[in-house]
Amino acid sequence: MLKLVAVDMDGTLLNNAKEMPEKTFDIIGRLHAKGVIFAVASGRDHLSLQQIYDEIKDDIVFISGNGSVIIDKGKVIFAEVMDLEIVGEIVEAVNKIPDLKVSLCGLRSTYMFDKNVMSDLPMELVESHFPIRTIIKNLAELPADEEISQVAIFDPKYNSKENVYDQIKHFENRCHLAISGSEWVDIMNIGVNKGVGIKKLQKILSATSEETMVFGDELNDYEMMQQAYYSYAMANAVPKIKEIANFIAPSNEEEGVIRILENFLAMTKFDV
Repeated sequence: MLKLVAVDMDGTLLNNAKEMPEKTFDIIGRLHAKGVIFAVASGRDHLSLQQIYDEIKDDIVFISGNGSVIIDKGKVIFAEVMDLEIVGEIVEAVNKIPDLKVSLCGLRSTYMFDKNVMSDLPMELVESHFPIRTIIKNLAELPADEEISQVAIFDPKYNSKENVYDQIKHFENRCHLAISGSEWVDIMNIGVNKGVGIKKLQKILSATSEETMVFGDELNDYEMMQQAYYSYAMANAVPKIKEIANFIAPSNEEEGVIRILENFLAMTKFDV
């Protein structure tokens, strides 16, 4: 019996054009009808994810910011907040590297700096990742009651390993750095990752590894793969994810997630 399905977004559920398969909402509804919780496990912030799934957002769980925030029915059930002192150090370090764009993912908004704003990037990218955003001059302009759960760094040259990760890896002794694709590096507190988010949700649902299915493609999905017996690496996944996954799904361009879930839904023993 399956209790939980968790799916990464970019490179996994979405195709290379960032489009969602037409059958996605139907599949989620069919899973929901069988008592299976569908969770989105993404490096994106919860604000952008809830916008994408607005029609059915109360029927799914959002494990956002690589596990730093978990939202269920519009309520924050878990949030790992970063210390603003180290956030400031990260921003200062990133601003010394040419062309990189940095954003701070908060519970109420995403914050960008006026001298480092993403305005010169395609508006479609900015809108899809940060639909609710606030421009600030410095950290002192953050609202007093705001909490930052993740720092997201965008590399417009699409070489995040060398241009971002290798330049700031000295923060690894105080933060968790996750490569979320060729263009993104995400920074959270140590111990925060998608696997921890899945584990917390499993505890709430009393779900075992054998009752959990996950899909991923990038290094920020590594820990998540370890939390499920039904761990699917996409055919387009990086080698390390394929090595740790128990199964391989067709690529994101072939709607691999939907095809696997349709097969499970068609199995009579899957009925609850």
